[in-house]
Order: sequence, then structure tokens, then C-alpha cells
Amino acid sequence: MSSGDVVEESASAPPVGDLRQVGVRSVRWSAGAVLGRQASQIVAALVLARVLGPQQYGVISAATVYVTLTTLLLDQGLAAALVQRPALTPRTPGAVATANLVFALLFAALTWVAAPWIAAFFRADALAGLVRVLGLGLILKAAAITPRAMNQRRLRFHVIGVADIVGGAAGSAAGIVAALEGAGTWALAVQVLLTDIAVAVVLLARTRGTKPNLALAELLTVLPFSLRIFGSNGLAYLSRNLDNVLVGRVLGVSALSLYSMAYRVLVIPVQMVGQTTNRVTFPLLSRLSSDRAALRATVARTTELLAFMAIPAMGLIAVASPELVLLVLGGKWSATAPVLTILCVAGARETVFSVTQSLMRAAGAGRLVLRYEVLAACVQLSGIVVGLQFGLIGVALGVTVAGFALSPVMLLIQRRLAGVRIRSQLMLIAAPAHAAVWGAAGYVGIGHLVAWVDGGNLLKALVGTLAYVLIAFVVLLVAHRPAARRALVAGRALVSRRTPGSTVQKPANQGLPHS
Repeated sequence: MSSGDVVEESASAPPVGDLRQVGVRSVRWSAGAVLGRQASQIVAALVLARVLGPQQYGVISAATVYVTLTTLLLDQGLAAALVQRPALTPRTPGAVATANLVFALLFAALTWVAAPWIAAFFRADALAGLVRVLGLGLILKAAAITPRAMNQRRLRFHVIGVADIVGGAAGSAAGIVAALEGAGTWALAVQVLLTDIAVAVVLLARTRGTKPNLALAELLTVLPFSLRIFGSNGLAYLSRNLDNVLVGRVLGVSALSLYSMAYRVLVIPVQMVGQTTNRVTFPLLSRLSSDRAALRATVARTTELLAFMAIPAMGLIAVASPELVLLVLGGKWSATAPVLTILCVAGARETVFSVTQSLMRAAGAGRLVLRYEVLAACVQLSGIVVGLQFGLIGVALGVTVAGFALSPVMLLIQRRLAGVRIRSQLMLIAAPAHAAVWGAAGYVGIGHLVAWVDGGNLLKALVGTLAYVLIAFVVLLVAHRPAARRALVAGRALVSRRTPGSTVQKPANQGLPHS
């Protein structure tokens, strides 16, 4: 096998029609992967929360904050550089794999030593042992980073999909069984380790050219970009997780469990919709960076699709949160409902603008990414610190307001890098937002009408959901038919076997709203 068979030397774009076909297939596989893994993990989280209760689940929430941080630190942005660079030498992926494993061993050792301090920070003694075991599992996570990046670079999302679905299902099933058998907080360790083992085995077995080597000089070619991405990722972690850290420290792990359960719903659209799409748009936009018209059209379509997929769904969860929390988690979690309502709004906004991150990275704008994340961290920290003075609801409001304060900056970035006018971007978001507002009004109105009928929360949730969906559909049909049609065509393309119009290059702005 030649070196060119192991690692492609060039990541240049194929013809636009072929690229669209590849993109649709990739989104489909990516959607299946995220849905399979995240759905199983959400089910596991709900079961653990119901079985363990807020106090014990707070320890799991604190441990999850740690897992998120260490997973970020493992890679230093090297995986993003593997995806973004136009050309790679055959030994570069192996050198990145070596670096990842070295850092994993280092962080595992540091975690073992620092575990008592981590537990003291959150005032939860049970956290120390759990964090130590999770630290040892970092080696498994590191082994999967480079194979995942290379499959993403090659647009081989079926490999990633199989790994994530198998890993998510195996780990979640094991975690649920452990919780039901009385493992307590250790159920999280069982879930995480089994997931990481399955993912690493599948990716390593299906990916060539990522065997660790000692050609560490190859890292010099990807370090400039990767270090900027690493810095931006670190700042992104702070802006997106500092609320969890401060809630756990200031308000305690019981409050953290209530907040993190609502926060988990916030990240559902970000992971299951935004992450699904942007896993694919990052390498695709990287290849379209020299074709301004195609880049603009792709960013616009992605924004509109994200808006239609996230805003109505999160609007429904927001308005139905009191009934959903009581039905799924029980009365002891009722304080989560108002926090969930607020964070659903934040989750919808973050999902819609998640394409901006992919756009900046695809353009190789490492400095811009870093500057944006500095700004985002400062704005988010300000919102969280002010919100802490008013408890959990105050923190949720602070996070949400800070996110909307950053939205104009993201609109400007998309205009600068892709040429999508701000008014056009807002019009792409307006239709699903308008439908969601009317749907929410219908849910509330129907809720008042059936409040006197026996059946309680379940009846209100069922009837209210039906009213929400019907009213939102009518609003789209009457007031936003062209936008709804575009979203429907894009959705059908994701689940069909062919891409409409994929063999014909159409004008880049066809079917998109004009300023």
C-alpha cells in the first residue's frame, strides 16, 4: 500500500454536485451516529437521575464537568488541524496519535494526585474515587481521537457512526444495569469506560494510517493552527461550563444536579442537531473555502436547516417543561422545570449559530476563533456571576442573555467570512421562531382549558403538544411556505438515497431569501 493510500495528500474539493451528494450521505450518517449515541446516553442519564436522586446525581454532574475538561485537554486542537489542512504527510496522523497518548498518561497521573482537591472543591467526598477511575479512562479516549479525525477528514462518517452507535448503546446499557443493581455513582464510571472501549475498538479496527510513531517533528506543521484552536476550545469550555463549575462550588452539588439536568437538555440540540450537521460542514466548508458563492449558499442552507430543526423542538420542551419534569423524573426534580424553560431558549440559539464555529475553523481563521472565544468567555462569565446572586434561575437567565448578546458578533462573522448578509441570516431564522411562538401560545391556552379535566400532567402534555404542532404547522403553511418548503426538501434529502439537484450546479443563491 502506498503512502497516498494511507493518508490522502490533498483535501481539495470534488465538483460541487459530487460534494453535495457526499455531504448529504455524511450528514445522514452523522445524524444516525449522534442520535444513536446521544439518545442512549440521555436515556441512561434520566434513569440514573430518577434512581439516584438529586444529591447523588450531583456527584455525577461534577464528574461530568471533569470528563468534559480533560477530554478537551487531551487533543490540543491537533485533530481539528488534521481535518482542516489541505495536505498531510503520511506520518503526521501517527505523530498526533502519539501526542494524544502521551497527554492522556500525563493527565491520568495528574488526576490521580489531584482527585482529593477536586472533591474538596465541590465539597463531595465521593467524587475523589470516581474521578480517579475516570482519569484512567482518558487513555481510551486518546486512542480514538486521531482515527476519528482522519475519518472525518475523509468524509467516512459511516465508520464514526458505527463506533458511536455501538459505544453509546453498550455503555448506556451497562450504566443503567449498574445503577439498577445499586452501584450508585459508580454507574457513571461503568457507562463511560464501556462506551470509550467500544468506540476505540471500532475506530482503530476500521482506520489505517493512524498507528502512533515517533516522527514528532511532523507536529510542527500543524501546531500553529492547532494551538489557536486549543486556546479557543479552552475558552469555549470556560464560557460553556463555568456556570456548572460555579453552581457546584457556590450552591452545592444538589443544586448542580438540578441545573445540570436542565443544562443537559440545552446541549441536546447542540449535540444532536448542531454537532451532527457541523461534523460534516467543517470538512465541507474547508473544501469550499475558495468558492465564495458555494460557501455562502452552504452556510445559508445550514443556518436555515439548523433553525427549523432546533427552534420548534426546543420551544415545545420549554413550554412543556413542568409536565415533562414531573412525568419523567418525578416530583423531587420539580425545581428543574423553570431552569429548563430558560435554557431551552439558550439551546435553540446556540444550535442555530453553531455553524459559525465551523465556518471560522474551515476558513483557517484561528486568530479570529481565539478572539471570539475571549469575548464569549468574558460575556458569559459576567452573566453567570450576576446570575449567581439570584440562584439557579438567575444563572440560567445570565447564560441565556449573554448568549443573545453575542449573537450580533456571530452574524457579523458569517457576513465577513461567507458573505451572507445579516438581514438574510435573520430571515432564515424568522420562520421557525415565529411558528414556535404561536405554538407555545397554543400549548399554554390548551393547558388552561384542560386544567380542570382529570388526567393531570400526562393529558396536558399530550393535548398541549398536539396543539403546539398543529398551530406551528399552520403558521408555517400560511406565512412561511417557501421557507418551510426549503427545509422540507433539505430534510428529505437527509433521509433519501439521492440528493435533489445534486447532478446539476445551480446558482448559489437560488431559493434563498434576499436582503
